[in-house]
Amino acid sequence: MSFPLSTFDSEDVTCFDIIKATYALSDNELEVMMCIKHSQPTDIKTIAEIIPKDRATISRSIQRLMGIGFVKKTKINLDRGGFKYIYSGLSTDEMKSKLKELIHRITTRMDSAIDKLTDEKCQELYTGVVEKYNP
Repeated sequence: MSFPLSTFDSEDVTCFDIIKATYALSDNELEVMMCIKHSQPTDIKTIAEIIPKDRATISRSIQRLMGIGFVKKTKINLDRGGFKYIYSGLSTDEMKSKLKELIHRITTRMDSAIDKLTDEKCQELYTGVVEKYNP
């Protein structure tokens, strides 16, 4: 998923736009994350009652969200035997903190890369373009 950073130079940008772009989340993944956050702890069945998607799709979204640290999984034993997994999400403050830390790291690295821009680097890129198309 590609997006221009200039899209964030708008008064209309929301935290959800930033979360989706920063972590390359789909609309479905964001919806699952919000269901977990507001229904926690919850299971796939409950999410599927809210979001009319098959369990495999919801499960893939949950796996993705666990991979980036927005969702945690807990195994619970059932009284009648067996077990099931329940899911919980980060608090709003934890989400904000996680996002701010990542954005800070990204902007620090971007500032450093911009500071390394020189006429010589531009010339090297131009020379590479010429050599690529005119061997």
